[in-house]
Amino acid sequence: MRIDQKKIRELVARTSPFSPDELRREDNVFYVGGNLPERQTIETLYDSHYQSNAALFHLTFGDEERLAETENLARLIKKNFNVYLVGRVDFCPSQKIVERAYAAGVDILDIPLHAYDHARSREQGWYLEERLHSLDYARAVFPRWSVVSSLDVGCEPPGSTVAGIDALLEREVLPLVQLGVEAAALPAEQLTKVFNHLQRGWQQKKALIKPLLPLVFLISPFVPAAPKGMLRGFIDSIEDRRLLASSDLRRLLRVKEVAESYESSGL
Repeated sequence: MRIDQKKIRELVARTSPFSPDELRREDNVFYVGGNLPERQTIETLYDSHYQSNAALFHLTFGDEERLAETENLARLIKKNFNVYLVGRVDFCPSQKIVERAYAAGVDILDIPLHAYDHARSREQGWYLEERLHSLDYARAVFPRWSVVSSLDVGCEPPGSTVAGIDALLEREVLPLVQLGVEAAALPAEQLTKVFNHLQRGWQQKKALIKPLLPLVFLISPFVPAAPKGMLRGFIDSIEDRRLLASSDLRRLLRVKEVAESYESSGL
């Protein structure tokens, strides 16, 4: 991957694509809102996907009170489409909620930190430790490098974002950095340094970033280093299917194990 300087300025001019109330498609990624009605949403996804296959589905959970509806939507997506499903939970999920999201079909879970500034006060709604605890719960449930935390570059000093990247990688949580309107005030050189640091961190930790690349190319200034040839594309397609099948099998075995555990306990 390489950083496209022109793309930096394009991204800072747009709003976040993540919403629990909207359905949209950008290139080969579907952004699905968890508050949307199930039947109409699945029908729309089906029509668009089978005209041109999407590579990734991104499901934004709504409020905790709407968890059951979002779970059902996740199950329907996994039942009808053989693709990776990313779930974004913008609150501090309990261990039980993390388990439910995984059982419903979420392959990759994003619990955003947004910022990694310890100086932010409770009055601003910042509960860093609670989010880190939720990420630790998720790490115990999801496969390695399948727990993500998004950071919004520009809403804190670049040094704080870099510190957040390093702290997440040490926890084996995959950091994603998103550009938004707040980054417009920062020089392009500072933004480039943050993303270079992010890419080096992924490489040093040998983080599994490949399933998330369709999303990474949309929300960050990264672009493919070179176009894929036909053979490389075919090999990547086979590898993607292998990784997805392994993920689905692991979920099936874990859900079965948990169910048997409850049954043996008489619950």
